[in-house]
Amino acid sequence: MTQSSGATFITCGIFRNELAALGYSSRHGRRLVRLDSMLHMRPALLDSMLAKALHEPRKGRFLLIYGDCCPHMDQFARMDGVRRVAGVNCCEIVLGHDRYRELRRAGVFFFMPEWTRRWERVFKTELGFTTRETAREFMREMHSRIIYLDTGVEEVPRDTLADIEAYLGMPVEVCPVGLGQLEAALRDGLRSLDAAGDA
Repeated sequence: MTQSSGATFITCGIFRNELAALGYSSRHGRRLVRLDSMLHMRPALLDSMLAKALHEPRKGRFLLIYGDCCPHMDQFARMDGVRRVAGVNCCEIVLGHDRYRELRRAGVFFFMPEWTRRWERVFKTELGFTTRETAREFMREMHSRIIYLDTGVEEVPRDTLADIEAYLGMPVEVCPVGLGQLEAALRDGLRSLDAAGDA
């Protein structure tokens, strides 16, 4: 992958630790631009930040490590020298298409490790569920179960998951997913950059 070997990764901060575990870091000759994962809650702002990053004077190639998280993501991914990993969101990126679709059809609500640490902000501030009652009503109506996607990079936060269970009134299952699907998504994205350069 010589052409895209120096590609810059523009990534959601939700993958910070996972990318480091896979050896993708600025220290190894690869530039990483990490944006706050909470921008997922403000798609228009994420849109503008990505537009700015991709339209500034630049050299090289760019791989977007994002799902369909903002209005113009598909247009960004079709720009010259830019491609995006496959997946509608971060959960599909780490689970793979088939497993993700299976669990979504079963009504699963997912927690990624990075958002688990910020669950109170997500539910109470960003989603507005300031009481247990409203949060539990939402979960009962919309979801059948909760799964924590354990990428294996950090210790499973059992105490935090217990707090989530108490607030949402639903047990949290731990699902080991590892880094294989994420690594494959990165590899395929870089191949796509190579193919675009050869066209």
